[in-house]
Amino acid sequence: MTRRTRPVSMRAWKVLEDLPDLETDRLVLRRMTLKDAEAVFAYASDPEVTRYVLWDTHRSIQDSRAFLELAISKYDGGGEPDWGIVYKGDHHFVGTCGIVSWEPDHARAEIGYTLSREYWGRGLAPEAVRAMISFGFGRMDLNRIEARCIAENTASARVMQKAGMIREGKLRQREFIKGAYRDMELYSVLKSEFAGY
Repeated sequence: MTRRTRPVSMRAWKVLEDLPDLETDRLVLRRMTLKDAEAVFAYASDPEVTRYVLWDTHRSIQDSRAFLELAISKYDGGGEPDWGIVYKGDHHFVGTCGIVSWEPDHARAEIGYTLSREYWGRGLAPEAVRAMISFGFGRMDLNRIEARCIAENTASARVMQKAGMIREGKLRQREFIKGAYRDMELYSVLKSEFAGY
């Protein structure tokens, strides 16, 4: 039996080099720099912000610098990108969003995002997620984009819904996060469904 796969260029990862800024009505998504460390630490050290994320709460500015160093190293290497989210209203760096788990053979990837608590409830996270989805379908030639959240994280589920993603179901005890096995809610959107592309 011959396995058939979607043809993928050997240089598929080249599409992530020279990562562009993405702009929406209220946001600029841009490359991060080490100068963003204090802004990252401001939200990444907030236990309410990190309550449902996979990573640990930042305990020092060094934790934030380490995160930024890793993100910056991906830019030159064409790795899976993280953007910093800048709110145009006050020009503050307010969070991050990124594309992870890219599987070019299957034209599939996952997205993740974090937003400063001060900016919750304004519809900024769905706006950033839609920009990432549009980038994924356009520049990365994805067919499917997924996102997951801990089942109790209803605010993150609403972000995915507002961004046009569809709930596919619950993945029971899928992740071991902060000392416990957690149920995860799975959402997705297909290129053919996304109105913004």
